[in-house]
Amino acid sequence: WSGQRNQRLTWEMWVTTVAENTGVIGIHYDECQHVFVKGSRNSAATNASILDSFKTLLKDRGHPLILILSGVPELAEFVNTEPQLAHLLRPVHFDDIVLARSSDKDEVTALLFEYADLAEVSMDELMTEDFLGRLVFACCNRWGLVIELICDALERCIRADENHCGLHRFNEALCDRTGLSPSYTPFVVPDYVSAFDPAQLEQLRL
Repeated sequence: WSGQRNQRLTWEMWVTTVAENTGVIGIHYDECQHVFVKGSRNSAATNASILDSFKTLLKDRGHPLILILSGVPELAEFVNTEPQLAHLLRPVHFDDIVLARSSDKDEVTALLFEYADLAEVSMDELMTEDFLGRLVFACCNRWGLVIELICDALERCIRADENHCGLHRFNEALCDRTGLSPSYTPFVVPDYVSAFDPAQLEQLRL
């Protein structure tokens, strides 16, 4: 690449053109807050350039793309610094899971059953309040992390040709994602609420 090729041209040549040629209609940036810069001397200019690139994707006359930006609430602070982009996006906020709310408890239970049915794997033995509490705590009370861990655990069962999902599959999936020791996780420690700091657990996933 020559130094004369600017960012806008790169987006046009590689992102928009490839998307159009392959039939891609949207792009999802997960944990999008991490693409932005904080604290450096040039952070404002860098972030403005990133936001401008996002805006270009949405407004491309030849092949406009659907743009999904997901992440923690901090993401909205970055997006809102570019009013034109913020106007083009529709924010959707998911509250943290609170199992004391019957609606949240029912939803988590339904997610477990629905994904298990799709995978043709039984989770009946796991359907206890203790397991639900450990699952939600291990996932930092976040819906997306709960869904990802369920999928990871079921994938392990499918690969092992198992028709029942045990606690150890969730424990293995969590260890792979966080680097925790299999003998010391929220799934196996008796007093897991006191043993783990939710903020530190969340940092392990970054």
